[in-house]
Amino acid sequence: MFLNKMESDLLQILANEVLGSSEKVVLTVPLRRLSHILRLAKEHTVLGLVAHGVCRGSVAVKVSDSEESEQSSEKQCLAKEDLVMNLMKVEVLHQRKYMKFSHVLAEFACLMESHHVHYVVFKGMAMAQLYSSPSARTMGDVDFYVPASDFNRALEVIETCWKVDIDREDVDKHYSFDYQGIHFEMHYQIETFGSKRHQRYFNKLIDESVAQGADSFGMDDPETDGVTTRISVLPPTEDLIVVFKHWFNHLLVEGVGLRQTIDLAVLLYAYRDRIDAARLMTALEQMGYMNAFRAMLAMIRKYFHLTDLENYCLFNERDEQYADKLMATILESGNFGRKAYKNHSAGSRKSMETATRALRHCIQFFWLAPLDIFCLIPKRIWISAKQKV
Repeated sequence: MFLNKMESDLLQILANEVLGSSEKVVLTVPLRRLSHILRLAKEHTVLGLVAHGVCRGSVAVKVSDSEESEQSSEKQCLAKEDLVMNLMKVEVLHQRKYMKFSHVLAEFACLMESHHVHYVVFKGMAMAQLYSSPSARTMGDVDFYVPASDFNRALEVIETCWKVDIDREDVDKHYSFDYQGIHFEMHYQIETFGSKRHQRYFNKLIDESVAQGADSFGMDDPETDGVTTRISVLPPTEDLIVVFKHWFNHLLVEGVGLRQTIDLAVLLYAYRDRIDAARLMTALEQMGYMNAFRAMLAMIRKYFHLTDLENYCLFNERDEQYADKLMATILESGNFGRKAYKNHSAGSRKSMETATRALRHCIQFFWLAPLDIFCLIPKRIWISAKQKV
């Protein structure tokens, strides 16, 4: 697949963020090109990662030294200063938003613990902890899962203690509410499968991991003098399955951008010594997603330069071909497919465009998960058409 220089540079910047400080490559980017890269990064909701790269020195901004007048060169230097200052503001805004999420999430964890409610937080803040700079990842909302045995009690606790109205409209697999300006999605099911057999297997996998004792990370609450609260999250193997399945679902339906894709790369790198490869492969086979996972790994290896992915499987020519198709679709889509939409306003036209795109993607990537996609097509198109997008 051909990448233009802007796309290639953005992927290298993101690859540096995956590796952190251990193996990063300092990338020198001309000022004019960086301006275009920032627009692309914004479309894919990874502007915070680019800002972090520039402010921390893994991206060097170059002022053109071509045969231009001294006055023009001076203007470029001023433009560079303005751009760097703006990116520093972006980084500060990301840090403030992360601190707000940290406080509210710590409060949520304390609420669940005090009422002995089992839960796991996934995606979002759970993923951010794996980045070299957690605040650089753009935050959207808080996703958490509560098993059926605790779900109704969790609803009552949240409504009573937080005084919020929980939206119980059952469009897909969660209820939702807002608290202190942050949107929460309360899942009774983490992911949707087309096959009922695959769905049962996945649900059991998640519930068993929660019942056996979830993993956790420490969250320092900035409003309580750094008191550390433990946040329950999925174990590494289950977490990888969930993040991958979420990514692939969005790819099939409206499209998926670089933010969700870089999450996968970060997770694979951060958990490289903690994933149970044999258990992972068994689960993917049971759920019918082995081909899709292989193609995803081939894409991550090629475009984000991760090594040792052959520890999971050996790649063939078809995996490499789908790696290029996946990246082409990602770059075309932008954040949750918004870049590719023709109808950007909410309504029936946008819903119909989403359903049409879902059908096209299901056909294009049918080989990657044939049984589940065959079962999933009518279900996902119905959900997409029903959603108020």
